[in-house]
Amino acid sequence: MLRAIIVDDEKLSRNTLKKLLELYCPAVSVVGESESADQATKLLEQVKPDLVFLDVAMPGKNGIDFLKGYGEIYFEVIFVTAHDKYILQAIRFAAVDYLQKPVDEQQLVNAVANASKRIMQKTASQQVQSFLHNMQTMNNPQDLQLCIPTVKGFQVVSLSDIIYCEAENTYTNIFFKDGKKVLASRPLMDYELMLQDSQFFRIHKSTLVNLKHIREYQKGEGGFVVMSNGRELEVSRRKKETFIARMKETFKY
Repeated sequence: MLRAIIVDDEKLSRNTLKKLLELYCPAVSVVGESESADQATKLLEQVKPDLVFLDVAMPGKNGIDFLKGYGEIYFEVIFVTAHDKYILQAIRFAAVDYLQKPVDEQQLVNAVANASKRIMQKTASQQVQSFLHNMQTMNNPQDLQLCIPTVKGFQVVSLSDIIYCEAENTYTNIFFKDGKKVLASRPLMDYELMLQDSQFFRIHKSTLVNLKHIREYQKGEGGFVVMSNGRELEVSRRKKETFIARMKETFKY
C-alpha cells in the first residue's frame, strides 16, 4: 500500500482526486491533505508519505518553491497542473509524472504505476531535482536537463551535450560530445516533439540534430551537415528549405 498526501489549495480538486484514487488506484491510501505549501511541510514530517500529489500553481508559495525549500526529497511526486507549456516541458524533460486538470482516470492510473516503479527503484529524487533545475533554466534551452530512459533505468543529461539523435527501430541512439552513445527506449518522434523548442531539428526521417553543434552545411539535393564531432549527416530534400529557414532564425544570419 502506497501512503500518499494531496497538496492543493482547491478543496474540490482534492476531493475529486481522492475519489478517483479510491475508485481506480486501490493500492494508494490518502493519509493526509494540505491546502498550502506550509501546511504540507508539517504534514510531511507527521506522516512520512511515499507519494505526494502536488499542485504546481498555488497562491503564496507554489509547488515548485515548496520542493526547492524542502531539502532532501525522499518521496515520489506526481505534479497536478493546468496547461502551462513551459512547466509541462520541464516536467516531460525530467520524466516525472503529471496530471492535467481535470484529471483523466487512465492518466492517473498510469502515473501511479510509474511512481510505484520509481519508488521501488529509489530514483525519485534525481528526477525531481532535474525538474527543479529545468524550471530555473527555462530561458536557456540548451541548459535544460533531459532524463533518458534506458533498458537499465535512466540517465540525466544536459541538452548542450547532445550532438544528434538517430532512430533505431522504436529506440533512439543519442550521441554526445564526449564520444559516448546511449540507446534510449523511446522512438525518435518522441524526442522530436520534446526538443523542437530547444534548438533541435529533424533533418531526416532518421536523424534529429542539435543546431548548436552544426559546424558546416554543404549544398546538394538536400545537402549535408557536418557536426561538431566531424560526422556528416544527410539533410532530406523535403526538409532542406525548412532547415535553412530554422538555421537563419537560430543564428540570425
